[in-house]
Amino acid sequence: MSEITPDIKLEDLNFIKDKVIESKEDSSFDLVSELRLKSEQPSTTTDSLKFRTFCSLLADLIDLGWSIEITRKGFDISPPKYIKSNEAKIQARNSNWKAAENDISNLQDATFITKLRNPPVGSKFKSVDLLVDNGEELKKLFEDINTLKDEDKKVDALKKIIKPEIQHCFLDETCSYTGLRLIDIWRYFRLTWSMPYQTSNARTMPFLVRNGARPNKPVIGIFQLVNPFFNNTGRNAFLCWDNYATAANEIKNKNLTVNELSDAFLQSIDKSLKETRYDDLVSDIKLIRKPDQKIISKLSKLSDQYRVQENEEEKTQFNKKIKIKTRREVETSLSRSNEKMYLKKRSKRLSKLLFARMIFNEYGLKKDPKRALTIMMQIADGQRAMNIALEYMRQSIYSTQAADLNVCGSIAPYNELLGGKLITLLSTSKNVMEKYDESYKKEKSIISSAVAGRDIIKPSKLLFLTVSSLYDIASSQYNRLKLYKKDFPKLKTDLIFHEAGTTEGIGSYHISQNTSNLINELTGKVRKFMKKSISGKGHSHKIRKIIIGLRILNIKADDIMMHNQKRRNYVFFHKNKKNMIKYLYGLKKVENFNHCSSDLSITEAWIKRWVIKRILRKESLEKIGKSNYKTLSSLFENVVKEYANEEENFNLFSNMSN
Repeated sequence: MSEITPDIKLEDLNFIKDKVIESKEDSSFDLVSELRLKSEQPSTTTDSLKFRTFCSLLADLIDLGWSIEITRKGFDISPPKYIKSNEAKIQARNSNWKAAENDISNLQDATFITKLRNPPVGSKFKSVDLLVDNGEELKKLFEDINTLKDEDKKVDALKKIIKPEIQHCFLDETCSYTGLRLIDIWRYFRLTWSMPYQTSNARTMPFLVRNGARPNKPVIGIFQLVNPFFNNTGRNAFLCWDNYATAANEIKNKNLTVNELSDAFLQSIDKSLKETRYDDLVSDIKLIRKPDQKIISKLSKLSDQYRVQENEEEKTQFNKKIKIKTRREVETSLSRSNEKMYLKKRSKRLSKLLFARMIFNEYGLKKDPKRALTIMMQIADGQRAMNIALEYMRQSIYSTQAADLNVCGSIAPYNELLGGKLITLLSTSKNVMEKYDESYKKEKSIISSAVAGRDIIKPSKLLFLTVSSLYDIASSQYNRLKLYKKDFPKLKTDLIFHEAGTTEGIGSYHISQNTSNLINELTGKVRKFMKKSISGKGHSHKIRKIIIGLRILNIKADDIMMHNQKRRNYVFFHKNKKNMIKYLYGLKKVENFNHCSSDLSITEAWIKRWVIKRILRKESLEKIGKSNYKTLSSLFENVVKEYANEEENFNLFSNMSN
C-alpha cells in the first residue's frame, strides 16, 4: 500500500474524501461515475485541470479493483492482488476488459466500430461481419468428420476446411471481399481483446490469418510483430546475457569457450564504437583506441550538460510553428546527430564504451583472455565493463533481429479450436520470417543512424520471437506449446515456446484514454511538454507523458504504474539453445530461412496435435455452433449505444485508422 498526497486544492481534496467516505457508507453510491462526471467538467485554470485529472485517474483505479483508503494528507492506494487460480484469472480478465472498454469509450472508436459493421448504403464497402465465420456451419462439418474412423482421413478432411492464409496488413491494401482496408479489419478485431491496445512508434508489422477454404476467407486470428522491450529481466536471464556472471556460466555449461566469450565482448565494443559518431566529441583518435579516465569523465559530464539543454530546448520548441523545410534543409543522419538529444546519447554511449575498452585493454583481454576474464570477474570495474559489452550486444540484436508478439490470438469461433496456438505457431513460419526480412532489410535505422551520423542499415533476419501471456495465472495459449519434429516429420525443426520468467508488473494499460488526454493537457499547460511522439526518447510517448503528469500531481510514478499484473515471458528460436547462444553473442549469423517450417506443415501438425481431439468435445462443438459475428459485435454494445446519437464530422472511410 502506498500513500499519495495529490497536489490539488484543499477543498478539492476534501470533496474527493467525502465522496470516498460516502461510497463506503452507502454501497449503492457510484463513486466511479461521480469522479468521471467531475473529470468531464470544463476547466480554465491549472488547479481545476489538476482536480479533473486526479478524479479521472482515481476513477480508473477504483473501477479496476484498486483499494483506496483515506489518510490525513491524502489516500492509501494498492492494486488488486491476484492469487494463482482460475478464479483469479477470471477476476484479472474482467479487470482488463473494463480497462479495454474504458479505453474505447470515445466517439472516434465508437464511430469506427459502427461504420465497419454498417457501411454507408450504396458504398463499395461491405460489413466486417462477413469476415467472422459461421460457427453453426463449422459445427456440422466437424460432426461429419467425427464419423470418420480413420485418423488420416480426418486430418485430410480438416485440411480441406482450414487453410490458413497470412496477410501482412499494408497501410492501403484492401480486402477483396469487403473493400475495407486490411489494417482497419485488423484494428476492429484487435478491439475485441480484453486488454487495451497500445500503439508503438517503433517497427510494427500487423498480420491477419484468414481461412482460405471458407466463404469470404473469414479471419482465424491476428498477430503483430513489434520491437521487444530491451530490459525484460526474466527474459534476459533465460537468454543468458543479462550479466557477466551468467555469461561466465556459459563457459561452465560448455556453450561458449573462453576465447569465444572474449571475442564476443571485444566485438560488441568494437562494433558499437564504429556505429557511434565521435569526431566532434573526441579530438584525438588515439583516445578511441586507448581511452583514459580523463576523456571518459569529460564525455560523462557532456552527457549531463546536453540532457539539461535538451530539456530546455523541448520547452522552447513547444509553441514554435512548424517550419516547412527546403530540400537542402531536410534532415540527414549527420544533421540529426547534432541535435541535443543525440549529442546526449552519443556522449553517454561513448563514455560507457570507452570505459569498457579501457578496462579490456588494461587487463589484456585480447592477448590473454583466460587471465583477463579471471581477474575482471573479481573486480567491480571488470564486472561493469563486461556488463556494458553485454548491454550493447543485447541492444544490437533487440533493435532489428528480435520481434515481440504484442498481439497474438484467434477470433471466434476458432478460439474454441485452440486457434491461438495456431496463430502463435504460424508467426514462426518461413513465410513470416521472409516477410519481416523483406520489409526491413533495406530500411535505415533512424536512431542508430542519428547516433552514427551516417545511414545505418542493420541485419533484419530474426533470431528469436518473444511473447508475454496476458496473465501470470493458470494456463495460457503458450503453455506447453511444443511440436517436435520426431512427431511431425514435415516440420523443419522443433517448434518450442520456452518459458522465460515473468514481467515486472509495470505499465499503463489501466490508465484510460480520458485520463491520458487530461494528462496530455495538463503537461502541455504546466511543463510545455511536446505532444508528439519522438523516436529515440526511450520510454513510449504515453509513458513519458504519464510520468511527467504524475510528477505535476505530486504522485510517484511507481505508485500508479505498478499494477501488480505480472505476465509470463516466452521465447521462441529455431536453433537449439546451445547453438542459439553463439547467435546471441554475435559469433554466428543467420544466412537464410531454410530451417523454418512452412505454413502448411505447421497447420497440419496443429490439426493432428490439438484439433482432432478438440472437435470430439461436445462442449467445444456447442460453443462453436453458437458462435457468429454477433458474438464479437456484442462486446461493443455499451460503447456503441453511448455514442449512437452523436454525429461525426469527418469521413471515416477516407482514413479509418486515424
